[in-house]
Amino acid sequence: MNIGNIRIKPDYKWINTMPFKITFQGWLPEISGFKHADKITHAIYGGVIGGIAAFVALKYALPAYSMALVAASIAGIGKEIYDAKVRKVEWDKWDIIATISLPLLALLLR
Repeated sequence: MNIGNIRIKPDYKWINTMPFKITFQGWLPEISGFKHADKITHAIYGGVIGGIAAFVALKYALPAYSMALVAASIAGIGKEIYDAKVRKVEWDKWDIIATISLPLLALLLR
């Protein structure tokens, strides 16, 4: 690629340096293979749950952003309760924060 008199050679080697896998935990897909992949998965599911809740809230003339945040919060806390009771692992507050991150960002930026 040329910009004026400067020739730029794109370097795409960085694409293959990060291992990226989609695996299944039960019947739900999750991202794995790199540090904090679990947090990315939580954020994606929080966004999906928040989006569904916002859609339903709009149908009933409720505040969509707030309902999205409430639904993602319930899902995040519920998942951590499930982990503690069934999977016998400790709570991870960062999982809850990751789950509510996208609906919270949408609420703050609206």
